[in-house]
Amino acid sequence: MSNFYLRTESIKQGDILSLCVTNDNDKSIIKALCSPEPCLIEGSRGTGKSFLMRVAEIEIENSQQLVLPVFVSFNISSLLNTEDPLQFYHWMLAKSLKALINKLRKKGLLISNHSANLLSNDESGDDKSIETSLKDIVKSYENSYRGDKIVEISLLPDIEDVKDAIETICEENSLERVYFFFDEAAHVFRPEQQRQFFNLFKDLRSPYITCNAAIYPGVTYFGDSFELMHDCIYKKLERDIRDSDYIDYFKKIVFKQADDHLKTAINANLELFSTLALSCGGNPRMLLKTIEDLSKFNSTFVNDVIKRFYRDQIWAEHTELGEKYKGHKTLIDWGRDFVEKTAIPAIENYNSTRRDKGIEESTVYFWVHKDCPETVKESLRLLSYTGVLRKLDSSYRATRAELGARYEVKYGCILALFSTPSGESMNFYKSLSVKKFPEFGKNHIAFTSIKDLKSAIEDEKNFKCSLEHMLNQPITVLQLLTPWQKNKPNEAGIITLEQLHLNTEETLIASIYNVGPVRARLIKNAATAELLEYLSG
Repeated sequence: MSNFYLRTESIKQGDILSLCVTNDNDKSIIKALCSPEPCLIEGSRGTGKSFLMRVAEIEIENSQQLVLPVFVSFNISSLLNTEDPLQFYHWMLAKSLKALINKLRKKGLLISNHSANLLSNDESGDDKSIETSLKDIVKSYENSYRGDKIVEISLLPDIEDVKDAIETICEENSLERVYFFFDEAAHVFRPEQQRQFFNLFKDLRSPYITCNAAIYPGVTYFGDSFELMHDCIYKKLERDIRDSDYIDYFKKIVFKQADDHLKTAINANLELFSTLALSCGGNPRMLLKTIEDLSKFNSTFVNDVIKRFYRDQIWAEHTELGEKYKGHKTLIDWGRDFVEKTAIPAIENYNSTRRDKGIEESTVYFWVHKDCPETVKESLRLLSYTGVLRKLDSSYRATRAELGARYEVKYGCILALFSTPSGESMNFYKSLSVKKFPEFGKNHIAFTSIKDLKSAIEDEKNFKCSLEHMLNQPITVLQLLTPWQKNKPNEAGIITLEQLHLNTEETLIASIYNVGPVRARLIKNAATAELLEYLSG
């Protein structure tokens, strides 16, 4: 099968548009990202948040507007560990300003001494010395997990000076606005980081600055000062399997990267492709990964990969979160048990009962009462983050006019229970009804074991222990790296995630036989993207 790009970080900027496929919702998101209003995109892992932000960045670059997009990734935030209570705020500010200065220089735009002075408390500095100072601050924070507790932040400017500096830069360079695109907004298992991020997101608002960011469903903490409906445009990145253009949309995504042999195989087996596309539940990465895992594009291999991926692998990845983040383990394990042992059997029973009665209705949905224990809601939110579930709504009236939330179980997780998924998929899909589902009331017996849990969120001390444990893991835990990308560093004695993180492209070239700049960058980029996603959940 073809080899696919499974992450935006692996795609060259010049190739983004050639791989782009958009539906109406995607176009609406890109339009919002290009508007002057701040925008948040919410979506599970692998749905394409980073990709759409890159598309918006390019569209802004190519437009006739006098604006400057600046892309900033915060994916390394898990490594911050200092005594500074506002460490994440200060690190983000330094990283964002460093990215801004670098982008201005690349575009040949000027930074006056006045603007440079506003961007630093060192009034004698110029843009080059300030960029060096910011680089040192960023690097100190990112190395702080190794025990460096104190970071020199005296050169960081006040946030009002930052806004004044950007206003001056815009006026001096005839720019109307600076767009910041914040990717991996904050570590999902460190709520304090997220609260600090949204403070900065709101603090930066001005007539000359627009902030956009990608966030995850269910595990984002906005803090007390940020109101989702009032402080930004809020967009969900979801693809509903019931949409009329769903199959065609995902076929176009695959064909953008597929070789001719795969395209021919798909065109000859459209129902098999439809089964794989529906199984991913709207997640492009899952679709590309399952197709990539096929040895041949036929029913035998499609059935096998659906059962392996949606019975085992998707659940193993969710359970792994509990192994990495001990403070969440109880919630994560309970959520998996509830869906696997209670919700899915209830869905199966519902479907078989309707089928036995000759009623052409089936479901992949379930409903939970709005007053169920908070720990239950938290467990289901974590399942939404990893993509096993999708929350449809929060206030749907079910039996006896009670209000609650409807959830969609990943189509593939239900289909994988059939003896021949590819043979039964299309009839099952045609009978789906979003209005039919099993219900779980606020006092359902399955909630008993978790409702009295006092503390379900780990503190910073536990997080630091989890981080140390993860960094000592072997490179082999990085599932999306190829065997070659794993074996080459091993040959040079680079065994653990921390060793991989600390090695530069230059050291990889020097230490790995037959690896030059191109291959070293390939290894480093792929490994860094996978490493940072592993650390962030």
